[in-house]
Amino acid sequence: MAIDLVLRRDWQARAPRGSYTQLDSTRGVKVHYTGGRVAPGIVDDHEECVALVRSIQGYHMDANGWIDIGYCVDEETEILTREGWKSYRELRTGDLALTLDHESGLSEWQPVLEVCVFPARPREMVRIEGPHHSSLTTPHHRWPVERRRTRMRWRRGAGAGKAPRVVAGFERSWVTTETLGLGDRIPLAAPCADLPVEAKWSDAFVELVAWLWADGRAGAAGPAVCRSLEKPVHVARIRAALTSVFGPPAPDGVSPWREVADRRLVEFRLSADAGRRLSEVAPGLDFLLSLTRAQLSLFVETSLASRGDTPVWQDRAAAEAFMFAVLLTGASASLRRLPSTPAWQVDVTGRQHFSPGTAAISRETYHGEIWCPRTGNRSWMARRAGSVYFTGNSYIACPHRKVFEGRGLHHLPAANGPGLNAGHYAVLGLVGNAGLVQPPDGLLHGILDAVQYVRDRGHAGREIKGHRDGYATDCPGEPLYAWVRRGAPRPGGSAPPPPRPVAPPFPGRLLKYPPVMRGEDVRTWQRQMRARGWDVAVDGAYGAESRDVCRRFQREQGVADDGIVGPVTWRLAWEAPVSAR
Repeated sequence: MAIDLVLRRDWQARAPRGSYTQLDSTRGVKVHYTGGRVAPGIVDDHEECVALVRSIQGYHMDANGWIDIGYCVDEETEILTREGWKSYRELRTGDLALTLDHESGLSEWQPVLEVCVFPARPREMVRIEGPHHSSLTTPHHRWPVERRRTRMRWRRGAGAGKAPRVVAGFERSWVTTETLGLGDRIPLAAPCADLPVEAKWSDAFVELVAWLWADGRAGAAGPAVCRSLEKPVHVARIRAALTSVFGPPAPDGVSPWREVADRRLVEFRLSADAGRRLSEVAPGLDFLLSLTRAQLSLFVETSLASRGDTPVWQDRAAAEAFMFAVLLTGASASLRRLPSTPAWQVDVTGRQHFSPGTAAISRETYHGEIWCPRTGNRSWMARRAGSVYFTGNSYIACPHRKVFEGRGLHHLPAANGPGLNAGHYAVLGLVGNAGLVQPPDGLLHGILDAVQYVRDRGHAGREIKGHRDGYATDCPGEPLYAWVRRGAPRPGGSAPPPPRPVAPPFPGRLLKYPPVMRGEDVRTWQRQMRARGWDVAVDGAYGAESRDVCRRFQREQGVADDGIVGPVTWRLAWEAPVSAR
């Protein structure tokens, strides 16, 4: 069957804003999917496919700033990584960013898959400014929200004339900036699911670090902590923690710490060695990342006990570290510089959400660069003007065996990833990860029609690969990728060869040691490595043994032997051929 091509003029494509980069030949085609939810109704109505393709182009041109079909925030917006807050100029692919699992409501660290930066030009942007929020985004920028829903529930045994009970609640959904409702709830914080479960430090040590960090001062022999005798409970806590970590003061005066009191204050003076043990970890982010959930809460509570409910620091790094700890506990916080001073104040609030109805919303013309990171959860924690919140990344085949002309023949695509577009054309199937997930036969035929078309007329090579084969992503989704791995057979044709093994979705966090990481994702990887013949315990704990097995496996596969199970190592555990050792 000849290709049923829907030309750009037929789907009313907008003209590109610039000239395409020419593409003379490629190794083949990369198969993509739309991601997100695709309405199942497009199977029955081709006009729904046309509307979806037009919306994709509009998003890519207006939100991304691309010249054509191929989402974003302003230059001031930062992203939270395990190394602290970063601007888009500092952010790199592979950095671990705090993301939101919108289904569970928990935050987790995930690698940045791509950093998309689009050139400065006049754009219409939407500004939202409120008491606890500041954002400047494109109209199509995506947000995870909780939206109020009401439904009718009939009382048990209700007869005629009995009114039903109205039940109200919130459900999680994704919206764009221009479709945000005034009552929608944007999450400001979420408990982190990736915190250690085994304590590396004693609680007493964590508390001492917090006291010294929040209220310590330098002394002639070593650091010291001063507390008012008007708060004897604080004095007793510090004394007990020092005794637990360093033992009681030695009677001969040679001791890691000693206590000196006058009529108003008690000063706990530490020796140089004792002070070094505490100060070398504070206020480092690595120390905070090594704490359990309970220890993080202890650290925050101790810091607030020392400095008050709205703590102020002269050192911005110290304020940033405290804010980092607060966010990991699942509480919200904001940072601001006090007017006419070098001091920084962290406001810790009990708010978990922000509603646009409490803010001023306006449209304006923005002339700077816009940018957007891409993560597995399609979300990331952002900060702008000190306020923090979670925010939300060619040819196109549809289920009716029609192929939409995207950028067209001999034109560089924008979808395969930085530095990878020149190697393959991009063909998109109109399926997602929700709604329409299983590719209908008509869509598979359409993809193959597009592949043959770019081979015949665009000098494309013989390869048919999934987007994830060249880039760390879940695209083109499990069902479509499984079809690609089977050799992309024509539906209804001869029986395809046995399917090659396909890795389950990457769990979203890097498995590494130290400290020991535990979870079902660890157990899943260990079980697969044992099935491959590696001698590793399937106990769900990623410790020294698992790390060493990982390193040997990575060397066997010719990838960096860092002992960390990331997206590539995870995929190879299932998909790499098993070799005799």
